Amino acid sequence: MLHRQSWVLVLCVSITLSFSLSVLWRLQSRVPLPMETASFAGPTAASEPGIGWPTTCTPKPSPEAMVMDAEQCRELGQELSQRILPGRLDKAWIWRQLELVQSCPWVHNASALGRYREQLGRCCNASANLVLSRDNTPLGSRIVCDVQPARKLLVREELLEILPQGSPFQSAPYDSCAVVGNGGILRDSGCGPEIDRAQFIIRFNLPPPGFADDVGTKSSVVTMNPSVLRVRFGGLGRRRRPFVAAVGAYGATLLLVPAFSFPGNIQVSFQALYTLQDFDSPARTVFMNPEYLARLDGHWHRRGLRANRLSSGFMLVSGALEMCRHLTLYGFWPFPSDPEGRPLPHHYYDNQPPKRGVHAMPEEFTRYLGMHLQGALRLHLGWCR
Repeated sequence: MLHRQSWVLVLCVSITLSFSLSVLWRLQSRVPLPMETASFAGPTAASEPGIGWPTTCTPKPSPEAMVMDAEQCRELGQELSQRILPGRLDKAWIWRQLELVQSCPWVHNASALGRYREQLGRCCNASANLVLSRDNTPLGSRIVCDVQPARKLLVREELLEILPQGSPFQSAPYDSCAVVGNGGILRDSGCGPEIDRAQFIIRFNLPPPGFADDVGTKSSVVTMNPSVLRVRFGGLGRRRRPFVAAVGAYGATLLLVPAFSFPGNIQVSFQALYTLQDFDSPARTVFMNPEYLARLDGHWHRRGLRANRLSSGFMLVSGALEMCRHLTLYGFWPFPSDPEGRPLPHHYYDNQPPKRGVHAMPEEFTRYLGMHLQGALRLHLGWCR
């Protein structure tokens, strides 16, 4: 009997010690429980919505799930948005950070946004320099391609004639902005009406229309990679009307083209501008300033962002941080499944995979998490109510 009681006592002590060490390790390392029990519906501030994943489709958190206090939330925001991140950002690591972020309430922080505006303004100044204009491109100067800096283009009168006199963003800052990524997480989101309520709306790579319920219809800026002109519109060498119709779906928008990143993109980008002019389109073609892009790339590389080239999404989010008082991101999700494990298309309009090795989408997404946690922007995932 005594032997049996001793054995039971030892077993109880072992279980208690094991549990205590487990809890202590979690508190010290701030690593949440495995993703099978992760929650994506953490508390949000009453005045503003948080990341926006609906609680009705979210697993309930474990009683032991980490709850971050205000100081821990602040430190995590600093780590995710500014410091050098782990060398390998796999999906599980990022989802663990997302769980931690969701345990922190979201509140708009004008001071945090102001710090980004100040830093980016000193290096880059999007409102004045994001677009090539006569004001920032003197006659006789040289345009340096940001991806191939050895290639330079002399600025002649013919180029100045097709550039706007000044920046089209002189009315910045805008009160409310929506930056609409093309991620499959927007499909069936019902976010269209919410997006269209923003004052200034940015979209990417001339996405096809027909998804108004999920992404809205209004646009202020639509970016377009010159490769779209070649793949979808035959380089505008023959029939040009399909291109005009595609752009026309966005009304009197600014079509923002990185014409001078690669020398081979210049002529086809000029063709886009001339085509819209020939067809009296209300849309205007403007060119991204390669000097601005080079400065922006250097700014984020100095802050530890590792990428062969910033994505157009990250470029324009950076510009919006300068030019917007309130900023919400939609459709930014770099994974092939949602937090419930359900498969997603790569884009909300198709499932065409991206080129590998060009951008660092998971790392950029992690930076968005940090900015969200700081209150500089709001990252919306999931459905809109």
